Amino acid sequence: RKRRSLGAALLVSAIAGAFIWRFGAGAQSSDAPPLAFASVDPVFLRQAVPPFGAFVTGSALWYFRGTSKLVETAAIVCIYFGSQTGMNLYMKSVLSKIVIDEEAGLKGVPIGFLLTSIQQFVAFLVFCCYLLAGKLMGGGHNVKQLSRKDYLAVVCFSVAFALNIGLNNFSLSLVAISINMIIRGCLPLATAVTQMLVGSYFGKGQKTIPAMDWLLMITGVSCAGLATYAKSMAGAGTEDSASLKLGVAVCVASIFSGALNMVLAGMLGSELKLNPVDTTCYMALPAGLVLLVPALVVYHPMGKWPGFPDMTDWQVLQEVFERRPEALVYVLFSGVLAFFYNILQYTLVHKLSAAYATFAGNFNKAATVALSLVLGLESLPGGGYGTLFLLAVLGNIAAFTTYSARKAK
Repeated sequence: RKRRSLGAALLVSAIAGAFIWRFGAGAQSSDAPPLAFASVDPVFLRQAVPPFGAFVTGSALWYFRGTSKLVETAAIVCIYFGSQTGMNLYMKSVLSKIVIDEEAGLKGVPIGFLLTSIQQFVAFLVFCCYLLAGKLMGGGHNVKQLSRKDYLAVVCFSVAFALNIGLNNFSLSLVAISINMIIRGCLPLATAVTQMLVGSYFGKGQKTIPAMDWLLMITGVSCAGLATYAKSMAGAGTEDSASLKLGVAVCVASIFSGALNMVLAGMLGSELKLNPVDTTCYMALPAGLVLLVPALVVYHPMGKWPGFPDMTDWQVLQEVFERRPEALVYVLFSGVLAFFYNILQYTLVHKLSAAYATFAGNFNKAATVALSLVLGLESLPGGGYGTLFLLAVLGNIAAFTTYSARKAK
């Protein structure tokens, strides 16, 4: 079953690359047909080449791996990098790069909460199609049955998951992808703090965290703060919007939501043992419904839409539908990508050892930041702040890599 899931995820990811290249690059031509999809910034298309190349290389290595464990690990790391980095760049492009109205200078579909909600509904629809196709072929997937007690854990997970992903996508529409990745890398400290708070509330003892681990986590977070400060001094020539403070606050809230999700998994739901397919079945609809609330009531800055006041996600969606409805195809397609990306990520991570998974995660973060800088998605802060930013990024990655390596041992 895992091989079939991996194969399906690889196939859909390859189709996704062709989709982005065909409709993104094709739309750049001045004589594109009337039905061409919304144009994508050429910078994004150039940036998509490295992760897609890594994905293709990893897929080739996987196919010809034979019995070599070394080749298999190299293949998994390449595929993991290509899929995770590619998904991050795709989401950033949807939120802030797709051209909505060239004359008015409107770029992106900044609907972080609503986009995540739509992803959940689309993923649930894909799941239903997956089940139906399996039944028609005489086999298919059997969904794990839950007890009434289990549904409480599912509801808790759904809310935490919705806030984690929704707030993360919201922050991506407000700040540069490098800042988002660096702050998201501070999840270990947020998890440690959340474990202490939740454990004390429920009266459950927690394992003592060594002083060296605390020092490494605090060092990593301090470096993230320095990188954010350096970016705030960048001026108008960077990807950061005027709402940097809001974006950073939202991103911090997202990692605490992610930490809460992990803690709840350890305290309430370890016995559930849901795979990604069953997780979609039980959590997609509740998470999508939860995210509709902020999508309808939360007003946010429109940094990529000059001249527009603060708007809700629903108002932005209406505006996009009036100006360029075909751009919403990218939003809907992100739900299909999210469904198969979760399956692919689950399968790959469980095939890696803890040490290799740690290395792959930190490498992906560093590579994503490097790609965003080298290929022009954002630029370094001017003057000495550029050096400070790079040193802070390296310090953040080194601190959390060392921490993760200690945990893996």
